[in-house]
Amino acid sequence: MFDIQLFGRLEVRTRGISLSGDDFGGRRPRHLLALLALRGERSLVELAELLDVPPGTVKDDLRLLRDHLEPGVRSRDSVIATHRGHLHLVPERVRVDAATFDALIAAAAGRPAERAARPLAAAAFLASRPLLEGEDAPWAAEARGEYRAKLLVALPASATQPI
Repeated sequence: MFDIQLFGRLEVRTRGISLSGDDFGGRRPRHLLALLALRGERSLVELAELLDVPPGTVKDDLRLLRDHLEPGVRSRDSVIATHRGHLHLVPERVRVDAATFDALIAAAAGRPAERAARPLAAAAFLASRPLLEGEDAPWAAEARGEYRAKLLVALPASATQPI
């Protein structure tokens, strides 16, 4: 199982190993992983546009990322699957803290304050550090704003009701 942390600095934990920073093969491979973990399946063209590189560079970065995440594993067995020009993380093999955050916010929605408090507290704990901290790419800044807004919208609604 690959545990992908997007809140704070990007980090991956798997089989007793922790990867962060340049452990992914550099900035672009790290950003490629972050985009897949954050946004789900994307085409090579979409990823190239977000990363501001040609699609061939995304393919090179994918090879480099796979080599760092899973040394010696064939591409068809990788946690990063490719199909008809699209890339995605194999859902059965990854846990992403941002997806957990989204599930907690959704679980709290529409609940009375006393039942929403626990999932909201857990979501707030996950988001105690900025999403993709230290990453200056425009898409990362946009994602930080989205997640900050999700939390701010969810928290006041529960805080205004007595527990």
